[in-house]
Amino acid sequence: MSQNFLKNPVFICGHRKTGTTMLISLFDNAEDAVVYPDDSSFFYMYYPRYEGDLYSKEEKLKRLDDILNVFLKDLINEFKIDKTQKQQFFEKHKKFYTAIKDEIILSDDLSIKYILKVVMKNIHKYFYLNKKPKVWFEKTTSTEIYALDLIKMFPNAKFIHLIRDPRDNWASLKSGWDEKYKKYNDEQKRLLQSLIERGKLGLEFAKNNREILGEKCYKVVKFEDLTADPEKTMKELADFAGIKYSENLLHPTRFGVSWGGNNFEGAKFKKPSSENANRWRERIAEEEAQIIEYHFEDIMNYFDYKLVFSKEQRVEAAKEHYKWFNFSTPYSAD
Repeated sequence: MSQNFLKNPVFICGHRKTGTTMLISLFDNAEDAVVYPDDSSFFYMYYPRYEGDLYSKEEKLKRLDDILNVFLKDLINEFKIDKTQKQQFFEKHKKFYTAIKDEIILSDDLSIKYILKVVMKNIHKYFYLNKKPKVWFEKTTSTEIYALDLIKMFPNAKFIHLIRDPRDNWASLKSGWDEKYKKYNDEQKRLLQSLIERGKLGLEFAKNNREILGEKCYKVVKFEDLTADPEKTMKELADFAGIKYSENLLHPTRFGVSWGGNNFEGAKFKKPSSENANRWRERIAEEEAQIIEYHFEDIMNYFDYKLVFSKEQRVEAAKEHYKWFNFSTPYSAD
């Protein structure tokens, strides 16, 4: 079994709720690619903190168990298939995880480069054995931050960075407040502040990484374009990644099992949908959009996302938001 594909990663980048999970699930159907079927979490749960000497080998193995054993089992549990099929997946997973654990335990190299290669080699062996891959795909909602590290580890690496109008991005995050995000934030404004800080950082990395690495290595694609014309966009992305295009790339799957998306409002899709593109006016408050336009103005202009509100409206909204932020953050300096 040739392992040349391990030299050719394609990293899917982008802030949470910009469509990156949908995109990685579209590539799952590629004839000549191997895919980690969900957010791998390696670039916020493992790298860079666990790569150094801060943790023992046992602690690193425990962290990898959470990622590769617990999380993947949870993913398989979500599959809408019968019990027999599900059990077959669990058996594959058991062999997959045992092989990885045996290989990693014998190694003194617990770098992210080594781990990713071991993981993708065994995903191919146990989940995609009939494929003859040219590349492998990984996505984490922090990958863009480490693109310059990753290109040193994998000189042949390519990056696809999915971006989205930050007002629509906020609408999607906000729709998940009751189901998910209120577990991690004391109020919705805290989640909005996270978008201002981390979401803006992601868009800035999209601009700067592309300028540094070049468009042959780093491709930025809009969520709006992907959902408006999936066939055209996926043809372009397949060509960029160096894989064959087929209509299968229009239908999201995970390990070959049909996947309807992770929409918080319960909508299920058999292909990319533009239902929640450019709908922020219906889904968020005006003052929230004004706050976002204030903080994202330059990068929105760069990526041609049209501003709607006046400068005075944006400043007024940002001022009011800062009144909350200033007194809700412990030990605020001003």
